[in-house]
Amino acid sequence: MNRINYIRQEEKKYHDLCYEQYKLFETGSWLYEPVKTVMDLMDHFEGQNNLQVLDLGSGVGRNSIPIAQKIQNTSGT
Repeated sequence: MNRINYIRQEEKKYHDLCYEQYKLFETGSWLYEPVKTVMDLMDHFEGQNNLQVLDLGSGVGRNSIPIAQKIQNTSGT
């Protein structure tokens, strides 16, 4: 196995373990709330209509779900 494949395999194991141990928005877990910096950036777009957001590598939705909730009333996607 080459180095890149090994790194990918180890990263997958790590993420699988993290997502098996914790549920999204579970109190006390790292998935409890979205990343503060991400949500703070959303304030810069407040008042804009038809806002579109693409969350690359969104995982289980720790950031993308709160973002979608925040923009749903502005006709954004």
